[in-house]
Amino acid sequence: MSHMKVSLDDLDSQEIDDVEPRLRAVGYELQPSEMRPSVWEFASGESNNRHRQREQEELYVVLDGRLKMEVEEETFTVTADDYIVVPPESWRQLTAEEASRVLIIGAPNVRDDAIDEENTTATAEEST
Repeated sequence: MSHMKVSLDDLDSQEIDDVEPRLRAVGYELQPSEMRPSVWEFASGESNNRHRQREQEELYVVLDGRLKMEVEEETFTVTADDYIVVPPESWRQLTAEEASRVLIIGAPNVRDDAIDEENTTATAEEST
């Protein structure tokens, strides 16, 4: 196989238990072997679970909107066209200040890699 293509408009937006933003599972559709891409859609005021990864380094690309991003003890604003890389062991959380969409690409492509701060177990966020 040389390449795969999918339009975000063709992917259903999914609700994940205990996670506020909705997910468009780009990776599930494309099945890449080395990375796990997903688009998260936040309503204003929504947050994802504060979590870290076991193995995955994550690239966050803000597609549109405005969010507060917390990485470890630092909080900063991210907006469209901002790119952020977070190492696996760093705790992170996004909170939307307005409706927002964020492309998140984790690598390597491992299942159930996220650890939720509240219960320190894998979250649904990375199991899709």
